Amino acid sequence: MSALETLPTRLMPDLLDRLENASPLMVFDVGFGVHETVEFFGNRRCRLHFAGLHETVAIPPALKLKPQFGQMVDKAAQDEAAYTAWLEKFQAAMKFEPGTRFDLCLFWDFCNYLDDLALKAFADALAPYVGPQTLGHAYILLKAEAGVLNREYGVFARDQISVRSGQHKHLPSYPRPQARVTSMLKGFAVNHSVLRRDGLLEIALKSG
Repeated sequence: MSALETLPTRLMPDLLDRLENASPLMVFDVGFGVHETVEFFGNRRCRLHFAGLHETVAIPPALKLKPQFGQMVDKAAQDEAAYTAWLEKFQAAMKFEPGTRFDLCLFWDFCNYLDDLALKAFADALAPYVGPQTLGHAYILLKAEAGVLNREYGVFARDQISVRSGQHKHLPSYPRPQARVTSMLKGFAVNHSVLRRDGLLEIALKSG
């Protein structure tokens, strides 16, 4: 899939309707800025933040572990070091102005490229910018499927998502149940979900 295609979305219209009166609308997009998203939100007072976080996860952070000579590092210490390293990396990539609170977070399929520790660290790094009315949108990979990842998304219309082939083919993926993913997305709960024909679960999130 190299050319632009569009996917229908049953959940985005409700999210946009609920944010109709937000001004300026604060939008966080984990991907790079695509023409469709910029054009769609360009007709209203809005601030778009494109994070390009796929590049951030392309090279895992180095762990700060200093085992004593001749001793093994236990799993708990290794996990804590991995979480801390990921948290610092995401915090460095998401240095927004103090007081920033996003109205809409477009996660797209980004969560599927993070293992459990990295996903928790990502959510914790984003948490200071999530307010009581923040909404989110994501695609969750429930089981290993070929051809449904490595996509670049945008908002084409209120009920259409633009899709192109992405540039992150080298990233590993982590299929997981919805409950496991959302339990690590600090500050969010699932509002609605729809299983798509391609195997991805589309979810609408609300802060809570």
